[in-house]
Amino acid sequence: MKLVKKILAVTLASAMVLSLAACGGSQSKTEVTGNETSGAETKAGADSTAKKDKLKVKVCLSTFSDNSFSQSLYEGAVKLKEESSDTVDVEPVEIGTDDTVWVDAFYEAADAGYDVIVGTGYQNAETFANLPKEYPDIKWILFDQPLDFSAGDLPNVLSVLFNSSQSGYLSGAAAAYYSKTGTIAFVGGKDSIVVNEFLVGYIEGAKSVRSDIKVLTAYNGSYTDTANAKSITEAQIAEGADVVFQCAGGSGNGVLEAAAEADGVMSIGVDADQSVTLAGSGYEKAVMTSALKNLGNAFINIINQYAADENSVPFGSEITYGLEIDGVGIVYNDQLTAAIGEENVKKLKDIQSQLADGSITSSTAASMSTDDISALIKSAAE
Repeated sequence: MKLVKKILAVTLASAMVLSLAACGGSQSKTEVTGNETSGAETKAGADSTAKKDKLKVKVCLSTFSDNSFSQSLYEGAVKLKEESSDTVDVEPVEIGTDDTVWVDAFYEAADAGYDVIVGTGYQNAETFANLPKEYPDIKWILFDQPLDFSAGDLPNVLSVLFNSSQSGYLSGAAAAYYSKTGTIAFVGGKDSIVVNEFLVGYIEGAKSVRSDIKVLTAYNGSYTDTANAKSITEAQIAEGADVVFQCAGGSGNGVLEAAAEADGVMSIGVDADQSVTLAGSGYEKAVMTSALKNLGNAFINIINQYAADENSVPFGSEITYGLEIDGVGIVYNDQLTAAIGEENVKKLKDIQSQLADGSITSSTAASMSTDDISALIKSAAE
């Protein structure tokens, strides 16, 4: 019975949160290129099944306004709802910050008859590895969390990842161009593959510009505790860091606040342009740039593509969005130019072009062991 299954699923979700078992592997992957993801260029051919009715899509988010990750997807959902109202009916919903009860929201969406259900993050890994099996006629999309597709039992699930090491690499290069002290820092929400993708790229990008630069790394242990994140950042600044890159979700506002309160210290935001999303807070003045993870762009591409031709989206696997199709990147604006100068901005754009065409490659946390990442963190701080 569904009630029993819901109780069991909630128990599993609670256990998952307590254990913090984050990221699973996947043996089925697709590296996305411009040709594969452009919904505007995808047409339902004679051999494909076109959607005749409006595609009903439910987007379940913890919040619409975290100035970061969730907000990017929410804004993409709103844009799609406005631009594709003839073919797609999108309903974003806030399901709260208590992730132990999120599974109920997904059951409700599934029972309500949606064609596609969307979630985000490692907290939903267990749910998306099990619930879709009970609803095989529904398509499920999980953003920013790998799943294990090796058993072939998730043919109706799509995992959407981002090459965050590329945006991390650009952020590290920008930080190195700015730093006067020769020390920069990184604050992650939790020690996870998703966060460490940014970190690995950040260290490599900074070292590519200045081999002797020191990179301090710390994890907040939370995506909501802004006070602790601020304290961590203040300690890093005391050690000489004059640029701090935050990859800590909502708690990252504490990082940005600490940077804004310190003379000569700049910050780097994450997931969205935080100089815009935090406008009026006072923190935005110290946001030199932001590492972008364009969930909104990816969401719009995938849903438009599926609405046009349901066979064109590779459910049963994971896909990765990178610089090639504006899946990731950094913000270029007047604040970045003021911080590092026009010549360094040109150099940064050249690095971006080389990352996009493969001339430069950045390592990925997913391909590294825990010991490898620990060794990288240790050596970067020396």
